[in-house]
Amino acid sequence: MLLYVTSNQNNGIFDFLKKENGMPIKKFIGDYELAAFVENDLSKFASYRYLAVDLECLLDIPEGLFKAIHAIQDWFEQRLIIFAREITPELKQELLNREVYNIITGDPREFEAQILRAVSRTGITYQDQLLKDEIHEAVAIEQPSIAEIIKRPVVIDDQPLTEMPFIETAVADPMEPEARAEPEEQFIIVAGSQRRTGTTTTAIQLANYLANQGKMVAYMEANDHNHLKPIIEAYRMKKEEIEDGEWHQTKGVDYFYQDGLVMKTYDYIIFDVGVLNEDVIEPFSQGHIKILCGAGKCFERAALNQALAHYQKDELEEINLLLNFIAPEEEATLKTFFPTAQFSQYAPNIMGWHANKELFKQLLRRNEQGFRNDSSR
Repeated sequence: MLLYVTSNQNNGIFDFLKKENGMPIKKFIGDYELAAFVENDLSKFASYRYLAVDLECLLDIPEGLFKAIHAIQDWFEQRLIIFAREITPELKQELLNREVYNIITGDPREFEAQILRAVSRTGITYQDQLLKDEIHEAVAIEQPSIAEIIKRPVVIDDQPLTEMPFIETAVADPMEPEARAEPEEQFIIVAGSQRRTGTTTTAIQLANYLANQGKMVAYMEANDHNHLKPIIEAYRMKKEEIEDGEWHQTKGVDYFYQDGLVMKTYDYIIFDVGVLNEDVIEPFSQGHIKILCGAGKCFERAALNQALAHYQKDELEEINLLLNFIAPEEEATLKTFFPTAQFSQYAPNIMGWHANKELFKQLLRRNEQGFRNDSSR
């Protein structure tokens, strides 16, 4: 069922859902302060799955709108859908920052298609909005929505991770004129030479960087450090559930606990395996992209050398050695000890990928050719 708060001009926009899908629709037509409506009236319609709001009928934009969004996310289960014939880039960005992705706007000829996507199982994604507004021409392949097509789920139980999930390449329908074969997803494995070397921060920042390039990304906590739970709580991540499993989501990245299910519809799955030791040597070696995080202080180098000692010289060329928390004046000295090392920029915000944008770009470019060669065998 859909609850629609609308102006008189736009009151028929969602009517086709009732005619074609049989979805019950209840309308509130007029001028409203959304914050007051949510506080006083929304609880009466708790059974409704969707709340659609026409921005043209609101009297309390932006403060009341933002207050209402906060209340909806805290207290209600409805999926919020925003309709706007026109919307400023600034307001749209504020909505995206508040994790409101189901925004219907743009070409009126596309309204029905957008609405159908908004009421689909997974709704409109963060990546959909990026593709629409920023990088549409740069993306060659249209990704299916997350979890809409579940291939083979992979259960990671309490035992150490010993092998990577089986990859089954999906092929597009050749009858579709614009259909293209989807690429295999890539596994990025991030490990640390010891604890507190920035492994989790690196993995999550890289996930956010990829999501902001329009990629479908999952992060898997494949270690026993249990950092993900407080991160989910601190960032108030939205819980997503389908019949086959559950996960948490924010800023276009899906987060899975160690015992979760990983869906097949991602471009990248990033496994945070924690400290590189005997238990994770094998899964680390299976990554399409392998990142080893280390620290460079004199009393930390022994652990880094011990981690590197697991690999032969030719194998080390496939590992991206990333040294975190290094002062610029120390980089030249550390290069004499670790010639292949790369250095991250200081970025204490765990979601703040911008400082290391160029580093991540170079890292992915370095591995791109090798991945294509492996896939062609």
